[in-house]
Amino acid sequence: MAASSSPESEFFTQKTDAELLFLAQHPELYHPDLVNTARRELRRRGLNPDPEVEPQPMGTHLPPYDDSAEPMWWQRPGVWVGVLAVLLLGGVLYWKSMSGNQARQDELAQQAKTGPAVLKTVETHLIPSFDSLTRTQIAQEMRQLPASERTLDTTATRKYRLLAERYWKAENQTLYLLDRVHQAAPDSALPGQTVTVVEEWRRLTKALVYDHGLTPVLAERMDVMRRGAYLRIELLQSIKGRFEDGQPVYNEYLTTLRDSATVMHEALLSREKWAAGLRRGTSL
Repeated sequence: MAASSSPESEFFTQKTDAELLFLAQHPELYHPDLVNTARRELRRRGLNPDPEVEPQPMGTHLPPYDDSAEPMWWQRPGVWVGVLAVLLLGGVLYWKSMSGNQARQDELAQQAKTGPAVLKTVETHLIPSFDSLTRTQIAQEMRQLPASERTLDTTATRKYRLLAERYWKAENQTLYLLDRVHQAAPDSALPGQTVTVVEEWRRLTKALVYDHGLTPVLAERMDVMRRGAYLRIELLQSIKGRFEDGQPVYNEYLTTLRDSATVMHEALLSREKWAAGLRRGTSL
């Protein structure tokens, strides 16, 4: 009588191949004895308990290998792109150089035909400042004042001297310009010179809008300077306009303006002329 098999053996012999393979291939889920027994049963049945790994074809997990020969340096397109860029840049620079040389040659040829350039003289006549003459005139003017005004060294006297300095500086520059116009034909420098002298007169008229607290005697003389300044400004601006319009710089009206301002100038320096004007009852 055959020996009876153990319950464990009967358990595995009753399992299908698929169930035994599942036991053998998942050892983490079962007891090691069960797994080993299942593996033995599979071998007894002629089955391999280990999972078969399907071989992968070559090239599925490695990058493709190009066994073609690497091109030489002259066969690479990037090399020729660089060469073409260098040639293009060189051509542009050469063309610019040739164009510049040709332009210079044309210019030299034109100069050879026309001769050397003629330098034009620009009329520029500087107007003297007359500082020394101005100081002399102020000293002469102060001698025309009454002794009471002449000997005082007050704020009013000092302010008067500063204002008188502006008057005489502008007056001397005006006389210089008028003398040049009288002696010679006006030139292209005249408009700019008249503007310069008018600005000198403006330094006085702008200051005279303020009250400087002058004594009555000094205020009277300063009023003469004010009216003389406006006569000179009108005269200079008219001369400039007539010159720019191509007209004679003087007419009868401008001659009257010139002479009237000159009378005021002379009266400020002469006690007799000042007194004569007062005796006539005329305003200087």
